[in-house]
Amino acid sequence: MPGLPWRGFLAGCFLLFFLAGILAANWVGQEKLLQYGMLNEYYVGQLAYAQLDAGNYFGYLLKQRMRVFGLSALLAYTRFGVPMLTGVIGWYAFSLGYLFVNALVSMKFQGMVLVLLSVFPQIFCYAAAYYGLGNIVFVKSAQLAVPAGVPKAWRNPRLFMLLSALMCMVAGIWLESYVNPVLLTKYIRSM
Repeated sequence: MPGLPWRGFLAGCFLLFFLAGILAANWVGQEKLLQYGMLNEYYVGQLAYAQLDAGNYFGYLLKQRMRVFGLSALLAYTRFGVPMLTGVIGWYAFSLGYLFVNALVSMKFQGMVLVLLSVFPQIFCYAAAYYGLGNIVFVKSAQLAVPAGVPKAWRNPRLFMLLSALMCMVAGIWLESYVNPVLLTKYIRSM
C-alpha cells in the first residue's frame, strides 16, 4: 500500500474506536455502570491490600498478551495484516474509552487517574510493539532501515522489526506485572 499515510490512518482508527467506547458506555447508562462496573470504591479498596505474586502474574500476562500478539505478528505477513492491526488497535481504544467513562461515573477524577495509572508505563512498550507490526504491514522492505552494527544474518528488515516488536511486548508485559501493581497500590492507598 504505497503512499498510504498509515500512521494517520491508525491514529484515526484509534480515535474512532475510542469515541465508540465512550458512546457505548454512555448508551449502557449510569445505573448499569454503577451496578456492574468494576471500578466501584469497594472493589478498588480491596486492591490496596491484595497480595500479588508477580512471577505468576507475569506468566499469566505473557500467555494472554502473547496469544494476541503472536496471531497479530503472523497475520502481519499476510493480506489480513491491515484488518488485524485495525482490529487490535480498535479493541484497545474501545476498551480504553469505555473504561474512562466507567471511571468517571464511578469514581470521578480519582477513577480517571486510576485508569491512566492502570495502563502506565506498559502502554509505551505495547504501542512500540504494534508500531513495529505496522511497519511490517505498511512499509516495503526496501524502505526499512536496520541499524548499523547488526550482524549480517539479522539484516532482514522485517525480521528485525518483528524481533524488536517482540522485545517491546515482553518488556511491556514485565512492566505490567512488576511495576504497574506497585504504582496502582500506592495510588489506591493514598486515595
